Amino acid sequence: MISLHFLHTNDVHSHFDHWGSLVSYLNHERKRLGNEGDPYLTLDLGDHMDRVNPMTEGLLGEGNIRLLNDASYDYVTIGNNEGITFTKDRLNSVYEKGKFGVILANLYDENGERPSWCKPYTICDMKGVKVALIGLTAAFPKFYSLLGWDIHDPLEELKPLVEQLKNKADLIVLMSHVGLPFDKHVAEEVDGIDVIIGAHTHHVLEQGLTIGETLIAQAGKYGRYIGHIVVEYDEAARRVVHKGADLVTLRDQPDQEAAGEVRELTAEAVVKMQDRVAYLDYPIEVSWYKETALPLITADALRKWCRADIGLVNAGVILEGLPAGIVTRYDVHHICPHPINPCKVTVTGEEIVQIINIGLKKEFQTYELKGFGFRGKVLGKLVFSRLTYATHQEGGRTEANDVRVEGVPIRMDGHYSLGTIDVFTLGTFLPPVVKAKQQFFLPETLRDLLVWRLKKLDVKL
Repeated sequence: MISLHFLHTNDVHSHFDHWGSLVSYLNHERKRLGNEGDPYLTLDLGDHMDRVNPMTEGLLGEGNIRLLNDASYDYVTIGNNEGITFTKDRLNSVYEKGKFGVILANLYDENGERPSWCKPYTICDMKGVKVALIGLTAAFPKFYSLLGWDIHDPLEELKPLVEQLKNKADLIVLMSHVGLPFDKHVAEEVDGIDVIIGAHTHHVLEQGLTIGETLIAQAGKYGRYIGHIVVEYDEAARRVVHKGADLVTLRDQPDQEAAGEVRELTAEAVVKMQDRVAYLDYPIEVSWYKETALPLITADALRKWCRADIGLVNAGVILEGLPAGIVTRYDVHHICPHPINPCKVTVTGEEIVQIINIGLKKEFQTYELKGFGFRGKVLGKLVFSRLTYATHQEGGRTEANDVRVEGVPIRMDGHYSLGTIDVFTLGTFLPPVVKAKQQFFLPETLRDLLVWRLKKLDVKL
């Protein structure tokens, strides 16, 4: 009997508060397993990078790669935060510096070839047991295609690989950054997968989840936990006899070298972000519940960038105001850290009024959104460029009237283009935007547009 060990993290999202404790645990556990003669692999399931962190932003992912290298990870797959928040050239460049293997089956170049830095699967010899690792990531084709990638349906990519590997490997492990609903479906529909190590949906599965013959594991988010899977394999019978998953809360005394590396990389990144953007004669305050200068500038930047009739953003995307004096790229990142991209949609005048009325609701403005790229606290008030309206009370509700576009009363049956943010196309907050024809702009982020406008001399504060 041989015990195979898989130590795994997922969805760290550049939260490094526990990184020193994680490295301490890994060093201790791998030493213990080595002394006992048990084979192990250390895996990351993607979304390790998140440009909300100044280290990831300033070093454009290179700091994350250095942390993974120095923590001696064996294999990783990528998440959407790696795949669609960096340019293609940057992604190609940064993963070439990894000392680990990147397993990813469903990402292709536009010419149909996989990128040189990844392979669809690998077969590891774990003390005589052949373990196949397959990697998949969530498909967001509209976004990937704008960056020059061709992302394939993960399930369609998976099925032939499993059939191919059944006779080549003793154990098949799927590294999935597609989410728990997908993982459950795979466990129910695809025979031959022994273990699915998941990510993307941030589920905390304390002892894993078994569906049929497949064990599913996932370790939450933000590096609070590390997962530890043990597979008992009978070498004589050539079969798995037991599988178990556990989560370890990271409370170990931090490894000082690893914690110090996080501080050093962050400082290096901050230095790289000190280029001047603008100079303010006086400070600018921000409110999430009324129109203030920075959200208005952002809405206007979206309108101009997208070449739209109207600009629209929620005030909650600007986390803080700016002090008087020099404004740097680091300052703009600090107040607008989201991996959010511009988007253009076309809606009717009637739908614009619907959008305004949704945004006037208290439950909309105070909604504490988690995910969809939003890294703020609450959605806040909807702020428009080149659109004005008055309000009145109707049945106890505040509703819009006298809606005007550039001073002209809105035509309810007319069509207007909105320059807005991709967040509103991904959720259910603004149904008219969700169902509208959409045009996305990548790789520019919302803060890139804010920097662009702040640099312009005609910006009036």
